[in-house]
Amino acid sequence: MRVYKVTFYWVLFIVLCVGCRKDAFDNFYNRPENLESPIYTRLEEEGRFSLFRRLIEKASYKETLDQAGYWTIFAPNDEAVNRFLTQEGYGTVEQVPEEVAAQIVRYALVYNAFQTNHIADYQSNLGWVEGLGFRRRTAYYEGFQKQKVRINGVEQELIVTASNRNNVSVTFGTPYYIDGDNNNKYVTYFHQKYASMNNLTAADYSFFHPNVTWADFNFMGAKVLKADIIAENGVIHEVDAVTLPQPSLDRYLAEHDDYSFFRDSILNQFFVTYAPNAAASKTYEYRTGEVAQVYVKVYDPLLTFSLNNENYLKEEDNDGQQDAFTLFIPKNDVLIPWVRTILLEHYKTLNNVPKTVLADFVNTLLWRNAVWPSQFSLKFNVHEEPATFVQQDIVDKKMLSNGFFYGTSKVQESNLFSTVYKHIILDPDYSLMLMLLNKEYKRIITNPNQQFTVFLFSDRLLQQLGYAYNERINEWSWRDRNNNVIGHAITEPRLQRILYTHIVETPNDELANIENSSGYIQTGDKIIPGEFIKWQNGNMYAAGNEFLGQSVHITGSAKFGNNGRIYYVDNLLEFSAETAGQAVNRVANANTQTSRFRDYLVNSTLYRAADLTINGIAAGSSYTILMPNNAAIQQAVDAGVLPSNTAPTDLVDRTKVERFLQHHILTNINVAPDGNQDVISGISLLKDASDQSVIVGIANAVNNLRFTDASGKTVSAVNNTNLYISNRIVLHELNGYLN
Repeated sequence: MRVYKVTFYWVLFIVLCVGCRKDAFDNFYNRPENLESPIYTRLEEEGRFSLFRRLIEKASYKETLDQAGYWTIFAPNDEAVNRFLTQEGYGTVEQVPEEVAAQIVRYALVYNAFQTNHIADYQSNLGWVEGLGFRRRTAYYEGFQKQKVRINGVEQELIVTASNRNNVSVTFGTPYYIDGDNNNKYVTYFHQKYASMNNLTAADYSFFHPNVTWADFNFMGAKVLKADIIAENGVIHEVDAVTLPQPSLDRYLAEHDDYSFFRDSILNQFFVTYAPNAAASKTYEYRTGEVAQVYVKVYDPLLTFSLNNENYLKEEDNDGQQDAFTLFIPKNDVLIPWVRTILLEHYKTLNNVPKTVLADFVNTLLWRNAVWPSQFSLKFNVHEEPATFVQQDIVDKKMLSNGFFYGTSKVQESNLFSTVYKHIILDPDYSLMLMLLNKEYKRIITNPNQQFTVFLFSDRLLQQLGYAYNERINEWSWRDRNNNVIGHAITEPRLQRILYTHIVETPNDELANIENSSGYIQTGDKIIPGEFIKWQNGNMYAAGNEFLGQSVHITGSAKFGNNGRIYYVDNLLEFSAETAGQAVNRVANANTQTSRFRDYLVNSTLYRAADLTINGIAAGSSYTILMPNNAAIQQAVDAGVLPSNTAPTDLVDRTKVERFLQHHILTNINVAPDGNQDVISGISLLKDASDQSVIVGIANAVNNLRFTDASGKTVSAVNNTNLYISNRIVLHELNGYLN
């Protein structure tokens, strides 16, 4: 009996202990009494969302929103839902199809909970960035769809899904589709904090939604009436309108035939493919139970971005919160005549236009930024051009799921198709010159703020002169005048140097009358000056042409762009390969007034007779050689600056000669009497007692070039319209000498 009593008391003790522990467990883990209800219940408690709650139920999202989670929902109140029912012709919520209910609910539902203290911030990988957020990823995505598409002229019905990345490079394997990424759509909102920190105003929002008043916090085309309704599993923002999922830029184009020429004749024809994808096909089978081939709609990597990608750049997971894409697409009645007049000037059909040129055109219409209406001049496309529109040019505007869409009444005024560059990019006879330009100097001649004259050399001319380009291996070669074959490593830099000699900055249209006048001018632009060329009554010479005795002639009439003119030529403006010693000898033979300077040089320690070079002058660099004439040399002899013997043996006299010559060679500069006021001094080869380079002053007026030495003595270049030019060297006869 005693054993039973002991057992009873032990059982009672254990029950009491367990009960106490359970009470402690419940007290610790039970839902706190002050915790808000989940979203679905919270909507019920607010009392203004009975119709939206019914849509949630129809969309099968009640359980999701009445349990744990982390959401933001932009909830339309009963008045907003009633207005939607009337507009869409539904008598009651019950008449709304489940599919439509799901669209409304999932597009209003944003991942993660965002109160207004962070709704305008960007959720970066490193933390919050203030004032950069204006979009958020929703629970809605389109997934797989059956679509009729035209491939090689044949219409087919395919199961299609959109690419969810920008196909930047097929070559390096950059994926255009990541399986498991549903390409969720984004919503756009406009908060006061974002607006003020990005210099935007209510006008930027109302341009898209002219019938909606901005209330410091708007969601798509709705006002946020009450923000920050806190729930256990997220945040509710009450809005005054129902929002259906917005299409992507790709789908909007597909649905609007006002842009059918751009869409069908350019975009789909040349830059869209449908790629079968095994991973997408497997996912489709898993979701539907059907076995079928799924195709991914892929945009060509030549384009700035993929118009059907909802993920923005995906360089960071959430970068779609802070930016989006923008399109400026001209309507058919604007684009068709522009294409006929501009793109097809030298081509019969668009099929004949190089794909790279078409890609350049399409990219003039694409921005990898959200371009708000007040920012047309502030945001730039891949060609570094702003949008050349005023708001009156915009005839259609939409805030879409992956960016802004503007339909336009004119075509973007791209520098590619309005400057002198257009005569090269749009003419198949100049494809090789175009290739060279695009590698080095395209940016220069597409600058609408500078005026240029460009001499165009054709593919045929290059071929006649022995140049060839192998597309298969992407290499140049040249068969020179001695029938030697020169490889790519030498040929391409040679052609780039020749090309730059064919580009001349002419702010005052200095070459307008080149066929009936004479003169000289420095090629290139002021930032990177090129070599001098000369002309006389239609005969043009660079240093190489003069050396070879072959002039260049203009053929046909000049053509114009908004930043200058172009001439067609029958030969290349060639550079010279002669050495500095050869150049001095050639000039002295042509102008005997400079022969004594030459004699001192060739007998000096600076001169290397074996290769006809001058110590201190590096091949390929720029120099100006000042050659005092015979009378000036005699003055220097009389003053004891030079010995009378042009080949002295005495060390002191040889040093005098060397220093005299060095003083008259200016480094890293080509100067001529062209009135260039930017050049005010030159550095000579001569060093002073402190081993510092001696500076020579320069005063440059048209036909009046003067040089000043350290003592203030000034001497002039003898006016000679037949400027002496060589291998990046300019030579002048002087009427005095520098001491």
